Amino acid sequence: MKFKNGITMVLFLFALLFAISANQADATMYRSYTYDFWSESVPAPDPYLPTQVLHGTDLGVGELSNPQDLHVAPDNTVYIVDSGNNRIIRTDAQFNLMDVYEEFERDGQMDGFNNPHGIFVTPQGHMFIADRDNHRIIRLDEAGQFVMEIGEPQSDIEGAFPDHFRFRARKIAVDQANRIYVIVEGLFEGLLELDIDGNFRTFMGAPRVTPNAIDYFWSQIASDAQRQRMSLFLPTEYSNMDLDRRGFIYTTVSGGQISVDQRIRRLNPSGGDVLRREGNFAPMGDVRVPAWGTQITGPSVLVDIVNRQEGMYSVLDRRRGRVFTYDTNGNLLYIFGGIGQGVGLSISPTALGALDDQLLILDNRTNRITIFNPTEYALLIHSAIAYYNLGRYDESTALWEEVLARNANYELAYTGIGHSLFLQWRYEEAMQYFRLGNNRHGYSRAYDRYRRELIGDNFGAIMTSLLLIVLGIYFYSKFNLGAKLHKRWSNTEVAATIASDRVQQNRIFAYLRDTGRSLWYSLHVIFHPYDGFWDLKFEKRGTVSGATFLLFMVIISFVFNRQYAGFIFNYNRADHLNIVVEITSIVLPFMLWCMVNWGLTTLMDGKGTIKDIYLATAYALTPLIIINIPVTVLSNYMTAPEGTFYYFFLSVSVFWSGALLFLGTMITHDYDMTKTMLTSIAIIVGMGTVLFVGLLFFNVLDRMLRFVQELYTEFAFRL
Repeated sequence: MKFKNGITMVLFLFALLFAISANQADATMYRSYTYDFWSESVPAPDPYLPTQVLHGTDLGVGELSNPQDLHVAPDNTVYIVDSGNNRIIRTDAQFNLMDVYEEFERDGQMDGFNNPHGIFVTPQGHMFIADRDNHRIIRLDEAGQFVMEIGEPQSDIEGAFPDHFRFRARKIAVDQANRIYVIVEGLFEGLLELDIDGNFRTFMGAPRVTPNAIDYFWSQIASDAQRQRMSLFLPTEYSNMDLDRRGFIYTTVSGGQISVDQRIRRLNPSGGDVLRREGNFAPMGDVRVPAWGTQITGPSVLVDIVNRQEGMYSVLDRRRGRVFTYDTNGNLLYIFGGIGQGVGLSISPTALGALDDQLLILDNRTNRITIFNPTEYALLIHSAIAYYNLGRYDESTALWEEVLARNANYELAYTGIGHSLFLQWRYEEAMQYFRLGNNRHGYSRAYDRYRRELIGDNFGAIMTSLLLIVLGIYFYSKFNLGAKLHKRWSNTEVAATIASDRVQQNRIFAYLRDTGRSLWYSLHVIFHPYDGFWDLKFEKRGTVSGATFLLFMVIISFVFNRQYAGFIFNYNRADHLNIVVEITSIVLPFMLWCMVNWGLTTLMDGKGTIKDIYLATAYALTPLIIINIPVTVLSNYMTAPEGTFYYFFLSVSVFWSGALLFLGTMITHDYDMTKTMLTSIAIIVGMGTVLFVGLLFFNVLDRMLRFVQELYTEFAFRL
């Protein structure tokens, strides 16, 4: 019995180990994720899994050597540019070897390749091969027979090519109009465009350079000798390209001085960039990257791009070995891959291919091809996009809901459902999903239609309410109800004052009365600043309690705007709202202005006391209260095009308060305009200096405390 129990235990352990190893085999060695609206990385299910790794020996051609390109032809045959072995390998869709092109007959003599770097295959099966170190392009027919050679292009235009130009073709593409586009190493003028006979036509799509502002400044003041030593502001050459079915050219720029949001481009036949960048961020690879402190830093280095079905396209990042896939509008769909030596990882990825739904990554360091198959998660995303493009919105919505069941943080799924509901005229539901997907543009469109329907359905009630309001205002002014109420209030006030003289609360009542009057006087100050600020100081029309209440209301208006502005205009994260930080962001600049103002003006013959400065500063901020709070409320009922009014009134409140602050400083200290302007600049500089010194002090204090703590820890361990 014990023997049988021992065998059972051993079998159980073997089964357990098998299950663990199976789970480990299914797990990927990279982390799949996407980015949310706030550009934060969000974990996501794996869209693709590595299913096969191919070496040259698996294809029956020996080891590959420094392969540089991978191309999937229209008939789904796969071409591998084995650069180190100077050959082209062709396989079928199942990676069975079909042909190896190492040499070809030309004019009765055998010829071959010298470090080929790129290949493009036409629908007719003709191969255009960028024979880099032979400085030419070779065209072979579908049987591998020589058709023509395209050598270094010539131009009748003087200076069309730079003096250092050498025809080292790296990548090549041919469109439906038989125009040949070539990426030439060291050529910064853009894509080289040739006709089908190899004659030079033009350069197209040169990336625009965005010089660094600091470099540009120094280049303007530097001497001629220094300018020569500086790097030139040259456009960066393209790293790869691919054609879509309409003849547009998807391109990648690997780096250089071009901005990161322009490193993926879609060129029309005239060379203009027509790539849609309608997502939360432009297609660029990784959105957030470490600048220091990690082994891999810096933005993505994009080395290849492939056009896919339904307008999608995928790009390959050599720096981190990742593949980024976008839809036709530039929305990020998913990310997978990584750098390393494990299955599914790459050390030096150099080319990307799309074989139906499969994706192929070529690594020129490990000399292998990794084949990735889509998971159900990726297939659901592809199908949802396809059904939406076909106008089958119910099916698209159902598929997006299945995507959400697998990834509840996938904002694009909420947006996809919102678009489908919008096209079904279900605007209120669409608004909810657009809000969940943080899609403000879609929310604005849906809200506009919903508001039209709501007004149309309730037009009679709305007009009746407006009529009653107008009649109420008319009778209010007709029968002088305001004066009667004021008289009643005055009598009440007098009676209350008389009564208050008889009780102990008369001081509290007087305090509240004076505070109320000073608050009411703030309206006079903002419309009549010269008289208002004069009376604040010399006629004692303002109170410290009133000024403090105004400061409190400024804080309330700021927090209220941050929290309750309309969804379309509110880009603040509610879960990141810290009330202490929000209050400090108002109180600290306010107090710094008052203290630095007082400190400087006492040295500049200023006539204002710290109390005068406090009152003038607080009363100058009144427009922020009377404008921002109602505008914040109204922003919840505006669409995106109407946001012009929202931002206009917010700007008016800021400029109005700034102007009042300037006038208040001038009147409080009895300065002229010029001296007030210089003083204001000095105050702002002083505030910055105080902040810098304060931060420096706390930093030094923090280091001292850490040093003391380390000493204490050291003594504690030694003793």
